[in-house]
This record gives sequence, structure tokens and C-alpha cells, in this order.
Amino acid sequence: MGHIDLAMAVFPSGTKGTCLDCLARRPLWNVGLNYQHGTGHGVGSFLNVHEGPCRIAAGNRFSKYEMGLKKGMILSNEPGYYESGKFGIRIESLVEVAETEIGPENGRFLTFKTITMAPIDRKLIDTKLMSESQIGWLNDYHMIVREKVSEVFEQQGKSNEVKQWLQDQTCPL
Repeated sequence: MGHIDLAMAVFPSGTKGTCLDCLARRPLWNVGLNYQHGTGHGVGSFLNVHEGPCRIAAGNRFSKYEMGLKKGMILSNEPGYYESGKFGIRIESLVEVAETEIGPENGRFLTFKTITMAPIDRKLIDTKLMSESQIGWLNDYHMIVREKVSEVFEQQGKSNEVKQWLQDQTCPL
């Protein structure tokens, strides 16, 4: 749920990722849990994986050098939860900071556009714990994944079995 809450965020240009981190952590915090890693990091400005100048993380470590989010930046959205020696889970996507229609023309608010095109595993989803807006976001995301990945599957001549798997994984909740 935190992954989706962060993906749906709307914020002013220049907002630092440390201000958005709590959106991803809130569902865990509400039940007394947390994770000990950053929620997201910059990707690709110098062809590295973990790089600044932007990030999404708790606290103020490095915040002196942290750059506010701007249209076109690419970051990861990867909240997770781990219990040492037992299990771990992390849903990770890349997101692009994109402009919305909200706000004045010379100061539009921003949001995240998920650019990773992979279905979120349905075995991880419990709709009883999700809000209508979270379910709506996931259904919309899965429709985009279905459309874009289906085109690639067609071009690559993938089997009907593979195509059916994609249909099954991206059908509405």
C-alpha cells in the first residue's frame, strides 16, 4: 500500500523526497512496523543505479545536499519490510517525476509516473487492506502494463500461454 500511496503523491516542484518518504511508510507505521532502508534513490543521471542528487528516505541524512524533485527526474519507489531470518518483501518500480494539471500554469504540481512495466504479483495483494483509490491506481497501472507489454509480446511472437499469463495478472481486482 505504501508503494501505491507514494506513486499517487501530488506535490509542488522542488519538494524534497524526505518530505514524501512518510507516505510510503505510513501503512507500516500504523501497525508499529518500519523498514531500515531508503524508499527510493535517483537513477541514471550518470548511468549509475544509486545516485543523487535526489532520493526518497526518512530522516535528514544527506538532506543538506539533497535536491528537490523536478520534472523529468527518475527515481525508484521501493518500500519494503523484512524480518531478520524469516522473510522480506519489497515492491520496486522506477518512477519519473511528471507534471500534473494541478496548480497555476507557471507552477504546476508534480506526481510520479511509474515507468516500470511489470504487473504487481496478485499473491501479494489483499484488497481488504486497500482503499478504493489504491485499488483504482493498481487497476489503472495494470491496464497500462497490459497495453504496453502486449504490444511487445506481439512483436516478439510470444506464445498464447505467455499472453494469457499477462491478461490474468493485469485483470481488474
